[in-house]
Amino acid sequence: MADAQKQQTWTPGKKLTGAALTAFTAATVALVAPVLTEPNEGYSGPVYKDPAGYLTQCYGERQVDPSVIYSKSACATKLRARMAKDYGPAIVKCVPDFTAPAHQLAYGASIDVSYNAGPAAFCRSPMAKAFNAGRWTAGCKAFPGWYVTSRGVRYPGLVRRRGEEQSFCLTGKQR
Repeated sequence: MADAQKQQTWTPGKKLTGAALTAFTAATVALVAPVLTEPNEGYSGPVYKDPAGYLTQCYGERQVDPSVIYSKSACATKLRARMAKDYGPAIVKCVPDFTAPAHQLAYGASIDVSYNAGPAAFCRSPMAKAFNAGRWTAGCKAFPGWYVTSRGVRYPGLVRRRGEEQSFCLTGKQR
C-alpha cells in the first residue's frame, strides 16, 4: 500500500472502518492471494474432490457450481473477492488490531489461514489469541502445526502451507 494511502486511511490509535477497511483489506488480499493461496490451493476450473473429500473448485472454493468450468483468471477474481468480502472482515472482528498497517502481513497470513480453515476456526486459534495479547511474533510463530489435519489425516500440503503463512507473517515472503 502506498505511503500516501496509508496516511489517508489510518492514524495511530484509530481503527479502520467502512471504506478505509475495505481498501485496506483489498490491498492486503492483493498482496497475499497470489503469494500464498493460489500456489497452495492450485487452480482447477472444473469441480473436483479435495483430499478431505469436499467438492472444490477454482483455488479451493467450496461454493461450487459443477455446471461451470471457470478460467484461471475468473477463479483468481473470485478468490480475491471472497477473501476481501467474507474472510478479511470476519477476522478483523476477532482481531481488531489487524487494521494497523504495521500488522498487514499478519493480517494477510491470517486471511489465508481463515480461507483454508474458516474464520471461526481462526478466531479460536493460538495465532488470534497471541495477536490479541499484543504478541505479534508469537502469533506468527504459531501457524505451523495448526489445523494440518482433516478428518484425522495429516496433509503434507497443509504442513507446508502453515510454514509459508508463518514466513509470510514474519517477513512478507514465502520460505
